[in-house]
Amino acid sequence: MVKKPGTVRIIGGTLKRSKLTVLEKPGLRPTPDRVRETIFNWINARVPGARVLDCFAGTGAFGFEALSRGAAHVTFVERERETARVISDSMTRLGCASRSTLVLASVADVISELAPEADLIFADPPFNQGLSQAFCTWIRGRLRPDSVLILEAERDLTLDFAGFDVLKTLHAGADSTYVLAQEAP
Repeated sequence: MVKKPGTVRIIGGTLKRSKLTVLEKPGLRPTPDRVRETIFNWINARVPGARVLDCFAGTGAFGFEALSRGAAHVTFVERERETARVISDSMTRLGCASRSTLVLASVADVISELAPEADLIFADPPFNQGLSQAFCTWIRGRLRPDSVLILEAERDLTLDFAGFDVLKTLHAGADSTYVLAQEAP
């Protein structure tokens, strides 16, 4: 028996209540609505007109939430072909294709090129693979001074945030979410 895909909903903005498909895949765990709501409450003033990078995009929930709230453009980065196809389908179905780009690649391969152009960067890497700390290393020194990084990681993981200012922290369930800015030189 094949399990049907689940859904997650967009919680605010012009696409509010729209549903995104969640494939049943190892490591794909969408951020709960309440956590996304808190994050967007924190960064709401930064979203309109922003250029957004959604790394390890998965369902694309962070990126679509940003588009729904007025982001100028979102670049989704996803390495899994089937997951990327679902994001592409959502881009078309939700009428967001003209304001979004999908990059089928490993985040490590494209982050140095894409990060300096982004105002907001979301990163929700698969857990238990060391990618949260690796991401901090890959992106360190590549953010613009006014950019913000939202990083999700395992709650029990101790991360080295050298080079970043931690602006906000949220612990919910097994996850920790950090809002970070690059330290001033």
